[in-house]
Amino acid sequence: MSTVTTETVISEPQTKKTTAEHYWLGIDGGGTNCRAAVMDSADKICGEGLAEAANFLRVGLEKAVAHVSEAVGKACEQAGIKPSQITSAYVGLAGVSHPEHHRRMLGALKEALPIPEITLETDARVALAGATGNQPGVVIIAGTGSIACGINSRGRFARAGGWGPAMGDEGSGSYIGRRALEAVMMAWDYRGEPTTMMEPVLKHFGVTSPPELPPVIYDPYAEVMGRIAQLSKIVVVEARNGDKIAGEILKDAAVHLARAAIAVIDQLRMEHEEFRVACVGGVFESGDMVSEPLKQEILKFAPKVIIAPPIDPPVIGAVKMAKASYLAGN
Repeated sequence: MSTVTTETVISEPQTKKTTAEHYWLGIDGGGTNCRAAVMDSADKICGEGLAEAANFLRVGLEKAVAHVSEAVGKACEQAGIKPSQITSAYVGLAGVSHPEHHRRMLGALKEALPIPEITLETDARVALAGATGNQPGVVIIAGTGSIACGINSRGRFARAGGWGPAMGDEGSGSYIGRRALEAVMMAWDYRGEPTTMMEPVLKHFGVTSPPELPPVIYDPYAEVMGRIAQLSKIVVVEARNGDKIAGEILKDAAVHLARAAIAVIDQLRMEHEEFRVACVGGVFESGDMVSEPLKQEILKFAPKVIIAPPIDPPVIGAVKMAKASYLAGN
């Protein structure tokens, strides 16, 4: 397949049956890591694999494909099969929403993986499928980057955010990390309040004073984005320890993420309906400091929303879509 499919809910036909020689592969790859899972015909996850980032806009096409292949190899090894035994694969990757990026990555995957049927989607789409069990609902993803997307009962898909660190990703790990760096520099310049984030941020980048940060941050900027996103963990720790600036950063992140979800709900005209909003990604490991203000903002707009954990992780959403997509077309 060579186009991104976003307009319909894929539901698994009940009349089709598979045999023991069929294996389904799901992949979820973003700016931090890449996960793969293999499911057999009995719907049992029999193999899983983990590798590094697979967003080719950040790590390059060659590295991204290599990381996907590594994750697939590990999953197949654990399942006791070869990649060539996989019937169908559903791949969800960050950085492929643009048609040209989608074309390049799909072509590279088809060359690298000996799998007869490969469907390429965004990582947001497989996260949505996993989070809502392929039912109408919304997922908010906040890892290295951020995006919200959803699908309504009529099969219409909508998204908000996901435009990368230079133009968006508000509320993401990158956003929180960037805000931490700003707070450190403003404190150093006496433009802002003192913050306990300064020492751990400097240590994170292996420098001793804020003026040493620019060469590390900007040369080359793309390669250091993952390390900037990792600063979000420092922000969480310092916020829990009472740092006012860190707490404000997390609250601002929550509001931005809520606005993205509200934009999706508004586009889908679901504000009066009852449905699940699930949160996926490392930012939500901060607990109530992000989840509570986010919940409050969303419920103001859509009071019947049920904010609940995802039903399945994105990689499981992908592997189930691999089977459903194959059965729908055969």
